[in-house]
Amino acid sequence: MIFDNPIFKTWYTDTVDIYRVVPVKKGNLDTQERQKVNPVPVPCRVYSPAKNGPSMKSTAARTQSSEKMACDLSVDIRAGDELLIVRGGNLCQANQPERYFAGHPVPYLDPVGGVLTGLQHKEVGLLEDNIIGR
Repeated sequence: MIFDNPIFKTWYTDTVDIYRVVPVKKGNLDTQERQKVNPVPVPCRVYSPAKNGPSMKSTAARTQSSEKMACDLSVDIRAGDELLIVRGGNLCQANQPERYFAGHPVPYLDPVGGVLTGLQHKEVGLLEDNIIGR
């Protein structure tokens, strides 16, 4: 866990809420419903930003970007999860959440079980693809 190393104690400056589509049985019907996975916001850090300007189409304007997020290895996150990330959320900032979708999570492990550096973490590619509304 990265928090074990005091140098990196404040590395996770952001927070994330994770939503996943799960099967739900309602009476005789099987449906799918988006449910929150984590009970409290999870500390994370968004880095490697690639924010693009809006692209104008004949029907609507939209924004797209791809970024990366680091979080603890224990976080239950899967490809396709919807993520609501609050920049500065772990620093008590009351910013609006940004909506992303998770790519395939990649664990980065310390070669000796995290006892030397404490830098092990999970990296997730993020996709933001939103239609700009009024």
